[in-house]
Amino acid sequence: MKTSELVDLGEIAAQAWDECDVALGQLTESFGKPYEAARDNLLRDVKLAEQEGLDLSVFSGEHSRFKFRQYDTNIVIRIHKKPTPHTKLEKIAQRIEKLEHELKALKLKLKHEAEQLVHSGECDNVTSKVVLAFNRIK
Repeated sequence: MKTSELVDLGEIAAQAWDECDVALGQLTESFGKPYEAARDNLLRDVKLAEQEGLDLSVFSGEHSRFKFRQYDTNIVIRIHKKPTPHTKLEKIAQRIEKLEHELKALKLKLKHEAEQLVHSGECDNVTSKVVLAFNRIK
């Protein structure tokens, strides 16, 4: 593989990304904004209905009222509930927080130790993955 070959492939990919990015922008303008407005309106009213105690079970399952076969679309409502505060739950949450802090500290220690081992020559860095990111030049 030569650098010039990668540059040629990069140009092809850049052109394809540019065309896709422009088209997606036009698509968002034409269809995305009306969809997002309609979705936001529906979400607002579903939240209000849930707060008012409306039975939302008619919008789930095989016979959901939110299955619109003419559009091959099913709107799924996910309601996440959490328990009211309780001392037993708070103790567990505090323990989780402490363990998460310990885990974060151990991850930092692992990173530091790995950097020192690489720097000393005791181990090497190997590529774990290669990724590409496309963005606009400013």
